[in-house]
Amino acid sequence: MLQDLKYSLFLLGGLFLLLSCDSSSDDDTLPTISSLPTLYVDTDEMAVVEDVYDYVGAMGQLVENGKSSFKEHLGIRGRGNTTWSAPKKPYRLKFDNKVSPLGMSPDKSWVLLANYYDPTMLRTEAATYLSSISNLEFTPRFYFIDFVLNGVYNGVYQIGDKVQKDKRRVNVGDNGFLMEIDYRASSSYITIRVPHIDCPVLLHPRSTELTDEEGYNYISNFMNEADAHLFADDFTDPENGWQKYLDMDSFVDWYLINEIAKNNDAVFFSSCYMSLKRGGKLKMGPVWDFDSAFGGTSTNNTHLTEGLWIANADWYARLFEDPAFVARVKERFAHFYSSRSALLQMIDTQSKKLEEGAIRNEKIWHRLSENEISDEEILRLYRQEVDYLKDWIQRRFEWLNTEFAK
Repeated sequence: MLQDLKYSLFLLGGLFLLLSCDSSSDDDTLPTISSLPTLYVDTDEMAVVEDVYDYVGAMGQLVENGKSSFKEHLGIRGRGNTTWSAPKKPYRLKFDNKVSPLGMSPDKSWVLLANYYDPTMLRTEAATYLSSISNLEFTPRFYFIDFVLNGVYNGVYQIGDKVQKDKRRVNVGDNGFLMEIDYRASSSYITIRVPHIDCPVLLHPRSTELTDEEGYNYISNFMNEADAHLFADDFTDPENGWQKYLDMDSFVDWYLINEIAKNNDAVFFSSCYMSLKRGGKLKMGPVWDFDSAFGGTSTNNTHLTEGLWIANADWYARLFEDPAFVARVKERFAHFYSSRSALLQMIDTQSKKLEEGAIRNEKIWHRLSENEISDEEILRLYRQEVDYLKDWIQRRFEWLNTEFAK
C-alpha cells in the first residue's frame, strides 16, 4: 500500500511539474499522463464512489494531445458484478450533456472497463475486433485511457459504449426490447422465464416497476413461442420452425465470436444480450464481457483450446441439430478464420502501445507479480502474457477449423 501511495504521489508531482512548465496549455487543461488520453474525474467534495447503485456528482475532463476534449459535470458510480469486487474498480459515467470521447458517437452514458482480470488488457479488444468484422448490428467501441480519480492515478482503463437502447447503439426503436440473460437477476427486476433458458432473461433498462404491461406480455409471449418452435418436431422448417422467430445471421456470428473466445459466461449464463424490434426476429448481441475469455480462466476448463463450449447452451445445442444452421456456422467460421492473422496483428500493435501503461498499471495493481519488480521484469512478464494470448487464439482457431470440418 505504501508503494502504491508513493507511486500516485510521484505521478501527481509530475502532473504539477508539467502544469507549471507548459505555458502553451489552457489554464484549465490538465496534462496527459502518457501518450494515452487521460480522463480526470473529481467527485464533489471528494466523495467516495461506494457502490453500483448510487451516482456521485463529479466533474470530468478528457485530455488528448494536450487539448481538452470536454470538461463536463457527470455522475459516477460503480458497475459490474464480479468485477466490482476486484481491487481495481470499473465505473459507469452519466454526463449531464452528451459528450463524444475520442470521436465516438455523442451520448451521455459511458462505461470505464478496468480489465483487472485480464493481465494483457486486450481480451475485450480482441472480441470487439471480431465483432467489427461480423454481421452483428452494433459493436461497442472502446479506447484505452489513463484514469485519474480524485487526484489519484488508477491505471489504464478502457472508455466505451454502454449497452443500451439507442438509435446509435442497440437500435430497436421506441417500443423494441433489449434483454440480457443473467443468472444474477434478482426478483426485484423485470424478468422473463423461458423453458429452455435456465437463467432469467432480464429486460433493459432495469427497473423494479412494471410500467408497460402490454410490452411485457408481447416480449414474454414472443420468447416463449420462439422457444416452443425451436423445440418442436418441425423446428427445421424454414417457414414455421425456429427461423420464423430467430435471426440466423446474428445467432451464428454471436455464437462464433464467443466460441472462438471460449467465453465462460456466454453459455447463456450472464452478459448474453439479445434484442427484438416489434414485428421482427430475435437477434443476438451485442457481444460483452471478455476479460476472462480467450484462455483467461480455468473455470469449466475454458482455458483449454480444445472442446466446444457455447454449443452446450440448450438453444444452441438444438440449433446444431439443424443442418441449415450447421452449414451457416461453417460458412461464417471460414470468414473469421481467414481474418485470424489480422486479429493477431491488431493484438501486436495494441500491445506495443500499452507496454508503458502496463508498467504503470502493474506498479499499482500487481497483476503480473505479487512482488515489487523492476520495469524490465514487468515488461517481460507482460509480453509473456500477450504471447500466451496470441498462441491460445492460434491454437483455438486451428482446433475449431478441424472440428467444424467434420
